[in-house]
Amino acid sequence: MKRSSLSRVLFRITAAAILAVTIAAVLVSVTVLYSTFLDESQEDLIAEADHVAAGVELAGLEYLTALKPHSDFRITWIGADGNVLFDSRADPALMDNHADRPEVLQALRTGQGDARRVSGTLSDWVIYRAVRIADGSVVRLCLLESSPFYMLSRAALPLAVLLVCAMAAAVFLAARAVRHIVAPINRIDLRSPDAASVYTELTPLTQRIAAQNAQIEEHVRSIREAHAQQDRFRREFTANVSHELKTPLTSISGFAEIIRDGLVKPGDIPHFAGMIYQEAQRLILLVGDILKVSRMDEAQIPADRERVELYALAELILERLEPLARKQGVTLELTGSPACIQGSCQIADEMLYNLCDNAIKYNRPGGTVTVTIQPGPEFVELSVRDTGIGIPREDHDRIFERFYRVDKARSQSIGGTGLGLSIVKHGAIFHNAQLELDSTPGVGTAITVRFPL
Repeated sequence: MKRSSLSRVLFRITAAAILAVTIAAVLVSVTVLYSTFLDESQEDLIAEADHVAAGVELAGLEYLTALKPHSDFRITWIGADGNVLFDSRADPALMDNHADRPEVLQALRTGQGDARRVSGTLSDWVIYRAVRIADGSVVRLCLLESSPFYMLSRAALPLAVLLVCAMAAAVFLAARAVRHIVAPINRIDLRSPDAASVYTELTPLTQRIAAQNAQIEEHVRSIREAHAQQDRFRREFTANVSHELKTPLTSISGFAEIIRDGLVKPGDIPHFAGMIYQEAQRLILLVGDILKVSRMDEAQIPADRERVELYALAELILERLEPLARKQGVTLELTGSPACIQGSCQIADEMLYNLCDNAIKYNRPGGTVTVTIQPGPEFVELSVRDTGIGIPREDHDRIFERFYRVDKARSQSIGGTGLGLSIVKHGAIFHNAQLELDSTPGVGTAITVRFPL
């Protein structure tokens, strides 16, 4: 039963292959002949156009009226203003102005023009040749293209004979293919395909099976390693989160315990309540950043991309950060020009906000933060440059890690969570963007994001 089914499959494949090759050969032959015919027709059209143009230049309309052109050519005489003065196939008075025809425009500009398109008058594909004469008018000839199907129809009988022969060959080859292919295939051991004694034609198949077996083993190993690495990252992340959450919670608990036990003077209660509020806000900010990073890790981000205008987005973000910048004594600047990307407006907002927020917090009084939007041929470049404390070179490779801080004491004092640049990195990955860091201690930092167009 299996041999019969395989025979039918092989027969269909072989027959289809032979028929396809035969038809393709016929079509290629017709295409070559048709291309040669078009080239010769083009040459005849150019020669005839030059001849007719010379005649019109000498005798004008009298020459055209007396001329009896070949039935394949159509002659049109067009004035310098585009109005049709004469046409061998139609009434010039009923024809549109031809000043906008490509071949006429080219002839008026360079002396000669060519075009190929569907004629509005003939409703068929034609090729045009236009020649400008001395008075500034244009003589144009057009030739109706012969259909390749007409050429194909003339070879119908030889093609039918060829197809019958192809079918007979398909039956013969299919019968032989069944006998020579089935036995070697049945001898292949999928666990050790290289050990099977098969025909040379089947060697690539056994090699691919062996290679796929190796790939599967490698893939399984990679998955196990990836799972182990994810487990390490998860444990590290959990440890960092626990530590970061514990600090503000410990402070809140300590202040609340002091107030509860009555160890605080009534006049100092607002101060301790303010400290509790600050630690609570820090905790809220930390939880929010953790949720953002977790959503990005788990691909819980918008699937649909939209048009994001970076310059307008930067204006809104700098406006939101203006109070913080004023408090820190930092000047905000926006330079460049409008530019759009395709991406997530929410993620782009979080990226730019965290870059600017870091640039303000780690700046010095009297410093500046400059945001530059620069469109280019391949990328839209977003750059945030500050005049702050800078980052030592040994820390450049780690600042985009979660919870990593160069100056932990300063981060604690300004309320940093250590997740801002991690959010920027995840946002860059989502947008397939490139991140570049340029920082010098005591001079400042510039972080550039290049969004591909």
